[in-house]
Amino acid sequence: MINARVTAIVLAILAAGGAGVWAQAAPGPGGPLRRGFSSQILIAQLSLYLPEEATRAMYRGFTRDPALFLTKDQIAKLLPILQALRDAPLPTPSKAKQVQAEVDAQLTAGQKAEWAEFQKKMQARIEEFRQRMAASGGGAPGMTDGGADGGPGASAREQAGGSPSGTLLQRRQRQLDAFIEVLRIRLKQ
Repeated sequence: MINARVTAIVLAILAAGGAGVWAQAAPGPGGPLRRGFSSQILIAQLSLYLPEEATRAMYRGFTRDPALFLTKDQIAKLLPILQALRDAPLPTPSKAKQVQAEVDAQLTAGQKAEWAEFQKKMQARIEEFRQRMAASGGGAPGMTDGGADGGPGASAREQAGGSPSGTLLQRRQRQLDAFIEVLRIRLKQ
């Protein structure tokens, strides 16, 4: 049952950081889509290529094609990349581009197309949610720019790294540790 435990950890971590993941990838009201690297987004991307039991319904309502699941060879090549990222989970922009390029080099054209389609669907859901919130006169909780990653929407305490769950660096390392463990288990299956 270690697989279920690790999967639960990954999902809890992603759920806790989820608003930040999509806030970073999503545009501000009326703005263009901002692209940026985040270990959270990378984990979300790679999770899309795992069977549902490995992610415990993380993508409920989104059918995944088993032909696009990560192969053992892909996992074996991704693990060192993720381990290096774990050691420095807040990379410089140039290092982030390098990490993303290394990951992209391991993915098939079909997997990349699946991720692009998934991003479009998520963007549409975010926009629909924002429109509903605007129409009802409410704000969009969890959709502030940068709040979860210590950006402009973050509190002074979050920017200083004093959140109750540890610093941003510690949270990213825990997320990567948990995801790496999921991939290691998958590699052994």
